[in-house]
Amino acid sequence: MLINLLVTLRRAPFFRFLLKKLLMFILVLVFSCCLLFILPRLMPSNPVELMVARTISGEFATGVGGSAGGASSSTIRKEVIEVMRQVYLEKFGLDKPIEQQFLLFWKRIFTFDFGVSYAYYPSHVIEIILLSLPWTIILIIPVPIIGFLVGNRIGSLKVTKPNSKFAKLAFFAAVYTNIMPYYWFGLILVYVFAVNLRLFPICGAYSEKWLRPVWSYDFFLDAAHHYVLPFLSLVWQGIGGWAMGMRAALLSQTKSAYVEYTKRLGFSFSRIRKYMERAAILPNFTWLPMAFSGLISQTLLVEVVFGYPGVGSTMFSAAYTLDYPLLEASFLIIMLVVLVGNLICDIIYGLIDPTIGASYISGEAE
Repeated sequence: MLINLLVTLRRAPFFRFLLKKLLMFILVLVFSCCLLFILPRLMPSNPVELMVARTISGEFATGVGGSAGGASSSTIRKEVIEVMRQVYLEKFGLDKPIEQQFLLFWKRIFTFDFGVSYAYYPSHVIEIILLSLPWTIILIIPVPIIGFLVGNRIGSLKVTKPNSKFAKLAFFAAVYTNIMPYYWFGLILVYVFAVNLRLFPICGAYSEKWLRPVWSYDFFLDAAHHYVLPFLSLVWQGIGGWAMGMRAALLSQTKSAYVEYTKRLGFSFSRIRKYMERAAILPNFTWLPMAFSGLISQTLLVEVVFGYPGVGSTMFSAAYTLDYPLLEASFLIIMLVVLVGNLICDIIYGLIDPTIGASYISGEAE
């Protein structure tokens, strides 16, 4: 019975479509993980040398091991530094051949155990990721939903109500800000609303009076106050893109034969507008996976600009200190979010698009 079920599924068009997407998902994930292992190790330095250099700098800065002792003191210091280097190399597994490091890298991915962080030693990588990931999720999730709904509505009003002052003003504001680089727009928001008007804080996710996040009404208000500027810098950029896409799609729909036909049948304008919007929104939904991927990269940079303690800030710190485990875990989380998001968008588009649905879901077309 199981064999018959597998044969039936294999012949189903939607199963073939889903299998193709899953295979592409696996190939992209494997290739991206290989790049994730290779690229940090191509850099001229390594995390152990950076840690040793910081230790030496701290030693000289505090005046430890001064000129007293002469050559013997210098020799002892070199021996201590070499012992320290060997301990770090062994502790982080960097003393092993590169092929063994590669196997350990895949073991960490499959077990999701990335060990301790180099820069935040002895904290575990998973602990650091679990602390930063919720802030990124909170920042990302509302942006595509609100941007998609508001942007499409503004683009629709620009076409269906061209004489409306609100539609003109909203479309102009959305399009004008869309041409700005998102990080530059974020800096403008900081300069205007945080530095000059002092309506919002400059950086961070909550005030310094809170040592850590707590479940309280006051903390929620404080975190929401810090949330406004990073959120606006992301969502307003998205609104402009969706508005322009919806306007272009609706303008092409106004010249369609079915619009003229429904007018002759006496359909109301509001009903015709619903038909036009329903047909015009499909091209915008096609753009959603690419917009989602772009949003991830934008969010990471916006977190650095605003000092928001999300995965982007963690990844920036990991790249600066060459913290291999933390860098690998951060990139892996981002890759999984992007790939899974694109896969879900492809499947949903196959469900809502009549032409794709006929081909891949109903099985009426091969």
